[in-house]
Amino acid sequence: MVKGIIQLPEVVFLDVGETLFYPHPSFGELFHTVCREHGHQVDPREVSIVASRYMEEVEERQGRGFSFTDSPEKSGAFWREFYHSILRDLGIQGEDHVLPEVLYRTFSDPSHYRPYPDGLEALEALKQGGFRLGVITNFEPWVEELLDGWGISSYLDIVVISGLVGREKPHPDIFREALRRADVPPGRALHVGDSPRSDFLGAREAGMQAVLLDRRGAHPGFPGPRISSLVELPVLLRGGER
Repeated sequence: MVKGIIQLPEVVFLDVGETLFYPHPSFGELFHTVCREHGHQVDPREVSIVASRYMEEVEERQGRGFSFTDSPEKSGAFWREFYHSILRDLGIQGEDHVLPEVLYRTFSDPSHYRPYPDGLEALEALKQGGFRLGVITNFEPWVEELLDGWGISSYLDIVVISGLVGREKPHPDIFREALRRADVPPGRALHVGDSPRSDFLGAREAGMQAVLLDRRGAHPGFPGPRISSLVELPVLLRGGER
């Protein structure tokens, strides 16, 4: 049993990207497929490593108030530059406009995402357990279509999307907005996500409880509550102090 839940929460919030949903079959493999269709070979594993490095830098900036999902123009410019940077680091030249644009359209298409099976199972168990549920996500507004399309919205009481509120995790303001909508004090809310900085530390800085979702065992020495699958979450909460 993972320990660390001090008080049983009234509301459980979850991240969306890489927590409830993933690019299908994976970010690296989808990136690889697009590149191959345009005559370039890339290693999906290397793609994921380079993308993770850039996202760590972005999270640092977001903690200082940077946001890009609050307008379609800013979002599009950000992601096109993001994909261009990955391509450059992979040694792909001469694709300054075409390939980044195709990648942007690909990763902005809800049909290229799938829900994690353990997420659906956990949502059902948490709902049956009487918890109010919500999401706090760094995403453009089109994520609502994704949530609706897979029936996830029916489980949710609160939906906080950075592209609609103008603040992105790990900035505490987006967590405070979620708390305001839920009408609960910070200590009575829990946030679960895959990023140690954006999800765990961001929630903690806002006074919330937090659990890190570490599906791939990338953070074995993490000092806080950590689970490897969302199906562990209802079990963890049943063991919390009441």
